[in-house]
Amino acid sequence: MPSPIHLSIRRHLILGAALIFVLFGVVGGWAATTRIAGAVIAQGVLVVVDNVKQIQHPEGGVISTILVREGDHVSAGQTLIQLDATKANSNLQIILKRIDEILARQARDEAEQASNAKIVFPAELLFRSSDPDARKAMDGETLAFNLRRASREGQKAQLTEKIGELDQTILGLQQQILAIEQQLALIDEDLEGIEALLQKKLVTKARSSDLKRQKANARGELGRLISAVAEAKGRIAALHLEKLQIDHDVRQTASQEISEARTQLSELIERRAAATEELDRSTLKAPLDGVIHKLAVHTVGGVVRPNETVLQIVPSDEKLVVEARITPRDVNDVHQGQKATLRFSGVNQRTTPDISGTVQFVSADIDQDERSGQGYYSTRIAVPAEELSRLMGLRPMPGMPVEAFITTQDRTVLTFLTEPLTDQISRAFRDK
Repeated sequence: MPSPIHLSIRRHLILGAALIFVLFGVVGGWAATTRIAGAVIAQGVLVVVDNVKQIQHPEGGVISTILVREGDHVSAGQTLIQLDATKANSNLQIILKRIDEILARQARDEAEQASNAKIVFPAELLFRSSDPDARKAMDGETLAFNLRRASREGQKAQLTEKIGELDQTILGLQQQILAIEQQLALIDEDLEGIEALLQKKLVTKARSSDLKRQKANARGELGRLISAVAEAKGRIAALHLEKLQIDHDVRQTASQEISEARTQLSELIERRAAATEELDRSTLKAPLDGVIHKLAVHTVGGVVRPNETVLQIVPSDEKLVVEARITPRDVNDVHQGQKATLRFSGVNQRTTPDISGTVQFVSADIDQDERSGQGYYSTRIAVPAEELSRLMGLRPMPGMPVEAFITTQDRTVLTFLTEPLTDQISRAFRDK
């Protein structure tokens, strides 16, 4: 017969087994029936949906002034950084000076071509008349115009004077011709009388011969004088042509110079546009409203390399999303449209609430981290504006680290507990 001690031990063993059975039953039932939400945990950062504007300079240069700091709000067109523009400005001034000179010379040529009394300068040059180089160009061409005009007028005055002298010479010659013609008329009258007396033998033949000799000499002199008049008139005509040629030569030269000036101006205007663009590029300006991000230069006198990103501008009306990395083993559990809970790392969790988002995109191919060499899939989680507004006291900025809990299908507690074992058994059977 069992002793009381044995009975007590047996009773306690039965009671313990029953309690264990009940405990396992209750816990097992709870684990088998209680469902909890699964989640894939991914690390990510806030990024801007629209591309952040990269501010670069194609040629680079030396920094003259830095007018912004990290985090500054800027407006479109606002100057951010000024590069040294000494060379670009010098090149532009040389071109502008040359353009002023050609415009002034062209205006002078046009005035000479039209035989105007003064130069009419173009509005572009008059607008810059306060500039020393433009004023110098206009004054220089005005002086040249007046000197050239005075020289031409002097040449034409000399020719006019010679024409006057020849006119007087012709007048004298014509008077001499008139006198000889009168002398010839008298000789003819004397010859008629002598011939009548000679027939009556009242005079000698020598007297008749003498008159004929005088008449011949007079006719010779008359011919010479007529030839001299014709020669003088020919010289006058030549002098008139010479006067006309002076004006013709001026107009022809002016026309050629105008054509050359237009060709040179066309080339210089293209060079001016390029030089102006180069000078404008030395001033780095904001292309849009936004916030300065990743300012890479901080020292006046520093060098900006060609095509180096000097800073970034995050648009003011940016739409922020989370770009996270999913491990290859979790990628099959993440799909477009899944909900995600987002928690900002590195901030006070008691005052910063978690916010919600939705998986917007999962990459189709694996990427590889350049540093660690580990593979990952990129995913993008959209964050509604109303969720971001819940972050009171925290201004979301691109680059902020975010921990994403991407909700997967609900599973029982028992599945969570047994899944590692079943996976291991399944893998063991596949290996065999």
